[in-house]
Amino acid sequence: MEALDKAIVFTSSKFDCSSALPEEDNAGNQLYGRDLAAWLCERLNAKGLDAVFWDEDWGWLIQGTATPATSFEIGVYDFTGGSEDGAVGTPEWGLRLRASRRKKWFWRFQKTVKIPVPPAVEAAVLKALDAIGASPRPWMDGPAG
Repeated sequence: MEALDKAIVFTSSKFDCSSALPEEDNAGNQLYGRDLAAWLCERLNAKGLDAVFWDEDWGWLIQGTATPATSFEIGVYDFTGGSEDGAVGTPEWGLRLRASRRKKWFWRFQKTVKIPVPPAVEAAVLKALDAIGASPRPWMDGPAG
């Protein structure tokens, strides 16, 4: 995980971790977290941060904009620990936050550079988790790149 990224884990039974999952989600990997991604998008949008989500093969991805030139991503990871016999483990989730900004490069071109997660994005995520009684903690070995 890059130093500019933020990564947290938390436990919450608010989000589904036991129902049947659509076979087509997450490139067939069928990971929980869709309702968490939708719920978090609602909270971000309510704070004026334009956000949308979709499935990835590793989980769920939220993408949004904090300012016209600043974008952010939040990876939503499922650590519920379901097993082949259908038993569900602890309802644990991971979030990886990262951000980038477009900046001028030479006189006419633009490039995208990684930046620290904007405080408004981090605060919106933490406030949303606090509202459901979740206690996020640092995810020390969070996902790379």
